[in-house]
Amino acid sequence: MNNSNLLLKNGSKIAIIGGGPGGSFFAHFASRYAKEAGIDISIKIYDRKSFCQRGPRGCNMCAGVISENLFNNLEKEGIHIADFCVQRKIEGYCLQTQDESVSLHHPVPGHTPKIVTVFRGNGPLQSSHEGNVSFDDYLLNHVKGQGAEIVFEVVKDFKMPARKEEPVIVISGEGDFKTEFEADLVVGAFGVNTGMMERVGNMGFGYKPPKTVRTCQCEIMLSQEHIEQTFGNNVIVFALGKSELKFASITPKANYVTVNLVGRKDLTRNNLINFLDHPTVRQWMPEKWRIPNSFCMCISKIPITYAKHPFADRLVILGDASISRSYKSGIESAFNMAKMSAYTAFKNGVSAKSFMNGYFKPAKRLLARDNLYGLMMLKINDYIFSNRKLANRQVRFIKSNDDQKTTSLINEILWNMLTGNVSYKEIFVKAINLRLISKTLPLNPLFWIRRKSDVIKNV
Repeated sequence: MNNSNLLLKNGSKIAIIGGGPGGSFFAHFASRYAKEAGIDISIKIYDRKSFCQRGPRGCNMCAGVISENLFNNLEKEGIHIADFCVQRKIEGYCLQTQDESVSLHHPVPGHTPKIVTVFRGNGPLQSSHEGNVSFDDYLLNHVKGQGAEIVFEVVKDFKMPARKEEPVIVISGEGDFKTEFEADLVVGAFGVNTGMMERVGNMGFGYKPPKTVRTCQCEIMLSQEHIEQTFGNNVIVFALGKSELKFASITPKANYVTVNLVGRKDLTRNNLINFLDHPTVRQWMPEKWRIPNSFCMCISKIPITYAKHPFADRLVILGDASISRSYKSGIESAFNMAKMSAYTAFKNGVSAKSFMNGYFKPAKRLLARDNLYGLMMLKINDYIFSNRKLANRQVRFIKSNDDQKTTSLINEILWNMLTGNVSYKEIFVKAINLRLISKTLPLNPLFWIRRKSDVIKNV
């Protein structure tokens, strides 16, 4: 077989399954690289969900925080987030324990972070804003302007070719309205909350989906006045010593706050209600506030490991269903992986070997190895903030500012853990600073070595 059959060329067709950021980012980079190569291609993005709709029908189940790294990368690509999409510009974070709270700021004095909050869909069901504020829809319109076609249909299946030189057959639509599309490349950007992941896992080319955990999230309507006075432009991160929670935050938007809970195991609505009823959490709500009878909420999956073999001839899988940063920066990971996989497709070809060497191996070097350090940092974080006295000790030490060098280092570590500004490895190296440990923790440094060993054994 001539390898040119697995190269994209004039007239090549790309089918992208999933209209979220991963799919849009791939379409963006595919359009860019095709233009650079001087070839005409066609791109179809399939997703039955319309992000123009409010509530669950248009929601993509995400807290909607656009990190500074992603914001800057989008700007470089000419993707300028429209003002109507931005719900709030975030200036800082606040760490709230059961008894204490402390503000965290960007490590560079005077720097205003470019962090914004958005709605992935067109806002909660009860929202009353005019027009469409969906971030995901904005991205789709961007790539539509580049020539991509948006197909509001569900992909029921796709058939891998018997011979490499033949196209993939993508089957979409329902009943009598089923259609087939011959694609030279299929991009799986379907995430971990659809049945497509399991279906692809049964195709026999070696794909094994990532392990997932169910998270819980909701949108609570509050007055703009209360949000301004109480939250301001700060994301509140809670360390309440609740063993079932790995991460808990409240993110302010315009006249809503987004509650986001990640557990060690699958969470339920009861976990959300218990969190909202916690006395420390209620301090952030209006006086006499009660949990509404009805509000937008979802139980969604996030990956906690990475997939095995997310590629084949004429097929590449990206985003959460492939490999991403653990517990952090899912949209940014999708951006980076879309760029890497699209570059590979246009520069090296769409064979399994091309995707292995140009996409998956580099992705593992970039993310999978770094995630090991992330797991270690999360273990350290869990140890400190699951202990009420130790958590309060940390917060009081930061607030006292008695040792400015050490408090600045703690602020930097916590800021980068929460925002994902730098790699987990870089954070870990700074966190095992002996001066920092001796100043803040009543522990022997050998403790950290034992914790590191335990984490590696469990990975």
